[in-house]
Amino acid sequence: MTLWQESHALSPGDKISTITWFDYDAPNQIPNATSDKYAEKAAPALREFLDGNRVAHEAATGGTAHTTVIGHSYGSTVIGDAAKYRSDYADTWSDPLPADDVIAAGSPGMQAEHAADLGMDPDHMWAMKAGGVGSDDWFVREGGRRVGLGGNGVIPTDREFGGHVMESDSDDHGGYWKVDDHQRPSVSLKNQARVIVGDYMGVTLE
Repeated sequence: MTLWQESHALSPGDKISTITWFDYDAPNQIPNATSDKYAEKAAPALREFLDGNRVAHEAATGGTAHTTVIGHSYGSTVIGDAAKYRSDYADTWSDPLPADDVIAAGSPGMQAEHAADLGMDPDHMWAMKAGGVGSDDWFVREGGRRVGLGGNGVIPTDREFGGHVMESDSDDHGGYWKVDDHQRPSVSLKNQARVIVGDYMGVTLE
């Protein structure tokens, strides 16, 4: 809800909707989250959902919508596998993920060494992290790196991944969508909303 509210506040003249997709068997314990098998199994379902969403929008409006896919934690690994999922054996670049932008928050890895390996334009690949060394977010990211959820030890918040690393003021793994007691959005929340509405120049980077 906070993400929709901030996106709408930034661009009140646009029709904006947010969908929470969780239609897969997610790992429910840390040891299970060290394996890519859950993400690999989920990839076709996410890909079909995104394809269907785009087709439905085109049928209803006659045009396309600006679509941003956000993956938190292991959810970003699912997005990575969905981007690499080849329908009818097409290669990634001829059959790209039906999304204009991808945001990875607190990502342990996307099963790729570079954003381009996912068929993504690096200018439209975004990542953010929370807290410093020793934070719960740091353990997720570094844990994913060490167990191979990235590509050759590279995760989305690494410069060599090739995307944009957005500024974040979250100090914990679940704090990317916080507002304060006066309902003012965090930097993390504002940056995600700016990507959603296409205000790329307004995004603040590390």
